[in-house]
Amino acid sequence: MQVDKYSASLSTLESEELESTALSADVYLRLLAIYLYENKLANAKLLWMRIPNNLKEQSKELVQLNQLNLALQHNRFADFFKHIRYDWSADIRPIIDDLLCKQREELFTLTASAYVSIYEQNLMEMAQMSAEELQLYTADWTRERDGDRPILLPKVKEAAPRLANDDQLLKLTEFVSFLEN
Repeated sequence: MQVDKYSASLSTLESEELESTALSADVYLRLLAIYLYENKLANAKLLWMRIPNNLKEQSKELVQLNQLNLALQHNRFADFFKHIRYDWSADIRPIIDDLLCKQREELFTLTASAYVSIYEQNLMEMAQMSAEELQLYTADWTRERDGDRPILLPKVKEAAPRLANDDQLLKLTEFVSFLEN
């Protein structure tokens, strides 16, 4: 997925919010969905506080998006995946689909780096997935059994090479000396 996939839309919607006095719920929906996709949770929270109460009462989708925001803010993956299962409107459906893919990828990356092994049932409950869906996402993970319970052993990803502290210190020193001259 592209990092700046929705940046143009975001700029347009933010400008529209600043310039207009009365916005429709659709504008707030798209803006809130993009904030969630870009992981700008503080912006999403502040937007929720700015949305007029009558729009919140009229639009169940706005309330549902706020539930997603709250789940993300509190790092509750199970709640997030439960609340994202909703019949979204065609306007924000592509953004929500991208958000779902992004959060699933983050969940499996986090699980692979944090756990040596995890019960398949626990991961299914956390990701709110069926056994078949989980099988697709964890195809390269090793499977074992603990009695009658399947266990998943995540595939460890190689860490990105880091610069040595001495190299970083040298770059910082060169930068400071450049600024001083």
